[in-house]
Amino acid sequence: MTTLSVPGATITYDVHGRGPALLLIPGGPADAAVFTHLRPLLAEDHTVVTFDPRGLSRSPLEGAPGPHVVGDHADDVHRLLTEVGPADVLASSGGAITLLEHLRRHPGGVRTAVLHEPPVTRYLPAGALDRPDIPALFRDHGLEAAFTAFMKVVGVDPAPSLDPRAEGNFAYFFGHLMPAIGAYEPDVDALRAAPARLVVAVGEQSAELPVHQAAVGLAGALGVPTEVFPGGHGGFDTDAEAFAARLREVLKGC
Repeated sequence: MTTLSVPGATITYDVHGRGPALLLIPGGPADAAVFTHLRPLLAEDHTVVTFDPRGLSRSPLEGAPGPHVVGDHADDVHRLLTEVGPADVLASSGGAITLLEHLRRHPGGVRTAVLHEPPVTRYLPAGALDRPDIPALFRDHGLEAAFTAFMKVVGVDPAPSLDPRAEGNFAYFFGHLMPAIGAYEPDVDALRAAPARLVVAVGEQSAELPVHQAAVGLAGALGVPTEVFPGGHGGFDTDAEAFAARLREVLKGC
């Protein structure tokens, strides 16, 4: 475990394995622990870097979040890559939004960017946004109501209860990060011009979910095909071995 002091926060990250650097960016309210099953598989032939994004778990904020939450998260990724060197990057869900903004702000440092089901609102089909306003639910009805609605949207069975760490993470997510992710507009021209190889990934079991449909729309706008990965939106955890094998294929350009 290593800490990195950044403006407004302290980022905690972990490094495992040997080989070319591979950074894993968690999505939404998740921290490095979401890659517990995937990380050791990839560390067999990669230097795997995982971290808790600012405001989550071991990466506390210093004061209130700033007005540019996605940008702050993207700049943190840049600072991490400055520490660990050029890397391939796998980013999940809202973490893929962070990676999109990182590629706009800091186009160097990433070899292959694997964007696993980024929830880019612009590319959702008609009717996909006919769902509860989860940040509003959080403001008006509290954490439990927002949490239940969010789990339904992403197609995951909710946990029976949340521990204090998870409660804090979801409060930061619903109150600050989720609204910023929902409002995010990618710079398609900048992404096309970025030196990184762009890969948009979708889960083979999540075709009916809005995040899958948004990823397909983003791939079309970028002019790249979608790459199918095992499992659903959380396939890196539920189908870790098959997911790791597929990621290796994609990073090799297979």
